[in-house]
Amino acid sequence: MDADLSKTVCIVGRQGEDAMKKWCRIFLLSLLLCIAMCAGAQAAEHDMLRVGLKYGNEAMDEARLQNYSPFGGYALGYYDSSCNFVQLAALPASYEKISVIRDQSYHIQLAETFYDYASASARAAQYGGFAAYDNGAFVARVGNYSDYGSAQSALYSLGTGGTVVGGSSTGVTVIVTGTSTILFEFDQSGLYSLGIRPVEAGQKTVTWFRGYRYYGGFEYQRVTGGAINVINVVAMDDYVKGVIPWEMSKDWPLEALKAQAVCARTYAACQTKHRSQGFDICATTHCQVYQGTAASSSYSDSAVDQTAGQCLYYNGQIVQEAVYYSSNGGASEDSVNVWGNEVGYLKGKIDPYEGQIASRISKYNWSTTYTAAELTNLLSSKGYGVGTVKNMYVSAYTDMGNVYSVTFVGTSGTKTITREACRSVLNLRSQRFTITGGAGGSGYGVNESGESVDAGSMRVIDGSGSMASIAGSAYVITSSGTAALGQGAAATGGAGSGSFTITGSGYGHNVGMSQWGAYAMANLGRSYREILQFYYTGVTIA
Repeated sequence: MDADLSKTVCIVGRQGEDAMKKWCRIFLLSLLLCIAMCAGAQAAEHDMLRVGLKYGNEAMDEARLQNYSPFGGYALGYYDSSCNFVQLAALPASYEKISVIRDQSYHIQLAETFYDYASASARAAQYGGFAAYDNGAFVARVGNYSDYGSAQSALYSLGTGGTVVGGSSTGVTVIVTGTSTILFEFDQSGLYSLGIRPVEAGQKTVTWFRGYRYYGGFEYQRVTGGAINVINVVAMDDYVKGVIPWEMSKDWPLEALKAQAVCARTYAACQTKHRSQGFDICATTHCQVYQGTAASSSYSDSAVDQTAGQCLYYNGQIVQEAVYYSSNGGASEDSVNVWGNEVGYLKGKIDPYEGQIASRISKYNWSTTYTAAELTNLLSSKGYGVGTVKNMYVSAYTDMGNVYSVTFVGTSGTKTITREACRSVLNLRSQRFTITGGAGGSGYGVNESGESVDAGSMRVIDGSGSMASIAGSAYVITSSGTAALGQGAAATGGAGSGSFTITGSGYGHNVGMSQWGAYAMANLGRSYREILQFYYTGVTIA
């Protein structure tokens, strides 16, 4: 193998020397990347994050940064697989506003290659040019031309030798914001992306991006042939400080904020939703809301500092789903009854805390009403059409009293939805509700044609043959235990007539930690550990 490779190199000769050098640099970078991923992934697992700020349909043609710190200046380079920053160049404090754009222009590239930015920059400055980092080597480039012909003509006039290079599908250009002045170009053929962070001089600095300040640095991932994804590369606890004020009021009791900090940190440490897009977690409600330092305070920051590095663990493993929500209306719920997956630490339980502060919770109790016609259209639009709706009722409750299934009866048949769909299909605030209405009264559904029987006319028979009326809720025995028999509206009088009122409490999916419950427990003097261990069954905090 070695002998054959040597022959191949010799055959390439002088004409292919530059191409071979470039191929070797790319190969070396690939090898180094693999080594870095193997060696550094574990060490930095929970220390640093890549947070997607702008990506996909929001990817940018120009990303502007502003460094207003007293030190100024930017470090340019790239972040390796473990989020360690490798500095290649530095811009002085005089450059306060810079932008990253797509590499789309033509330039003259001088013949030499250089081992450092300073040497390349000095050579380029002789011709009013700039330094670039191209697949592992520094080069000097001159000019900024819109077409190849203009660049070629300029090369002849320059008389220094070199080649014309065009815009790269993976390269980016750093310019002075609002000008065409090029400061630096970067292209690693997609193996690495340009990284920029403010120069730090003895204290932590922040960078402005689109009206918000961020700790850490930024990574500009060029979507091949397209726009630029903007990624905030930030220390985990700095990220959590940016999450707390958006997911929970920053003025809430400290123990509640500490519980939220542990949840947010645990959640972020395990996210893989966006790995295929080149980052760990996004900055929206799809993951956790994050806008840098915009709303944080020393008080909310202290909740993060006092729980620094702490996460939730179950059976010795970090919790993969540290989910939370606003309020549960009286009881949390098993994950299996909401999302269909059984998770040992996500078990429902009656919540005695929320009710004590219900008057403080906006829209804690809620109701919504649908006419039969509105319900017919709604179900049809979401793919659950049953013709004209005649009846709707809760057909099963969970042991916690939350809704497990809702049945719709229409002129074209019957449809039953279960679990989270009971909330999402009907656009409800929670899965904890009852249904009344229709032609009047409430009863228990007895068959799939929509017939029902009024609760007042139902009787139970004991072992001795004695008969008595049903008092309160009725329960049935199932394979998994007992469950409340669901009451629903009596069948509507005519096709498409009547209305249904849904009355409920709480806001959210009811799995994991109730944020308002955490507030109530903290007000009672409970610690963040007690809060977390109440809402997550069998967990430890470390």
